[in-house]
Amino acid sequence: MPYLYLGFLLGQSFSVAQVIYSANIPLLTIVFSIIVFLIWSFIPVMGFALARLLGAQLKYTKYWLVALGVMISLIEQLLYHYNVITSKDGYVTMLLTASLFFAVAYLPLGQRLLMQKILALKSQ
Repeated sequence: MPYLYLGFLLGQSFSVAQVIYSANIPLLTIVFSIIVFLIWSFIPVMGFALARLLGAQLKYTKYWLVALGVMISLIEQLLYHYNVITSKDGYVTMLLTASLFFAVAYLPLGQRLLMQKILALKSQ
């Protein structure tokens, strides 16, 4: 799960760094903002942890987890960019992102068995 969180942070960090860089605020406020960002970004990743508690098996490599974290971050930013979700939605964005992380725990990506089944179906 740390790799999934790292991927999510990588996807979110550009916009946060851009806002902090353009703002004219004191150093202590910047440090506080980064700490809040790290904590607030961890909350949606808990959807993956909830799925693991409910029995989802970890079937991804660390590279898949980082890539999935970045992809979910980009999906969230695209939804925000195209006004599907807005800043006035409150916790809806966080619930949507946590739901994506929950669903990712059950996706069969990166499984050799799945690939073998697909190849077997193609050969028939």
